[in-house]
Amino acid sequence: MDNPYDAGDDITVLPSHLDIPGVGTLLVNAFVLNSEQPVLIDTGLAAESDSFMDALRSVIDPRDLRWIWLTHDDSDHTGSLPALMQAAPQARLATHPLGAIRMMTWFPIPLDRVHAISPGTEIDAGDRTLRAVMPPTFDNPTSTALHDKRTSTLFCVDAFGAILPRAVTNLDDMTEDELIGGMTAWTTFDSPWAHIADPSRFGQVLDGVRTLAPQRILSAHLPPAFGRSEQLLKILSSVPDADPFQAPDAVAFAQIAAALTAGQAPA
Repeated sequence: MDNPYDAGDDITVLPSHLDIPGVGTLLVNAFVLNSEQPVLIDTGLAAESDSFMDALRSVIDPRDLRWIWLTHDDSDHTGSLPALMQAAPQARLATHPLGAIRMMTWFPIPLDRVHAISPGTEIDAGDRTLRAVMPPTFDNPTSTALHDKRTSTLFCVDAFGAILPRAVTNLDDMTEDELIGGMTAWTTFDSPWAHIADPSRFGQVLDGVRTLAPQRILSAHLPPAFGRSEQLLKILSSVPDADPFQAPDAVAFAQIAAALTAGQAPA
């Protein structure tokens, strides 16, 4: 885990990152929304569950959480969920209903605490209403983004993520070329269906984000983006015409594995 930091007066980022030798760095962000009824969005990596819980406790007492919004059931989002369901007894789990059922095959999920969500569902967080929306790109059919109209904030799941040259917390610390290359690499990997999507329908999906006009975009895999929605949407619009993602072959993977084992990147 990296050190928590603020993304505005009402949101704290709980960040981590994965360094992938020969590939780049992938951020893994969760968020605490300090609304009247506090909300945790996603729960980090299982391998870091203890440090995630320590980071969370430095921001808020888990017993004060009222909602855990799980954007989808991928392992980089569900890591501390078992610990949280015990540490946050007053929190309800807002997530896709089929995702909740699927997670029951991995660890116990108290279904009486699940609040099933799908696009259009609204959650009362006391001082604001949170609305479930579809993210523009995704790798998992249970993916459910979160729009806070009051603060013009979109928690967009994996969408707008990037493979970065290094771990950063400020988008201004990246060059435009790094952002374009990183987002293109991530999206062609995470959402390969974009290459075969109907262009007009994909454009309509991106226009749906424009209609929301988010001033703050918070992705699990990108530093917080302020006032950058049009720039990020323009990059996404180019993905269908980009080269498809090419996975490492056996030789390249062996080099990655050796570097990870040795704790250093290949030369």
